[in-house]
Amino acid sequence: MHTKDGLRAVRQGKPITPASVERYLGSKFGEDLEEVRQAMTGLAHSLPAADLARQAFRLYEVFRPEVKADTAGWGAEGGLDLAKLASAARP
Repeated sequence: MHTKDGLRAVRQGKPITPASVERYLGSKFGEDLEEVRQAMTGLAHSLPAADLARQAFRLYEVFRPEVKADTAGWGAEGGLDLAKLASAARP
């Protein structure tokens, strides 16, 4: 969402603070957060912005974590394979 402070993530229709996003990501990725951030940034910079927007879900399908077969829904825990993420980036 565009706000007077810039682009913000949204939860339940309201913008959330960058600090809360950072806390959430830190709780999920722990000490690997910086490595994950670098891999995601590399992927984002490998495509023009319009292509990235158009292909976002397809790219996610390349690297999304595997989850247990009996687990459903968003938020299920799984391991992120950074090699798969890197493979999604254009050389």
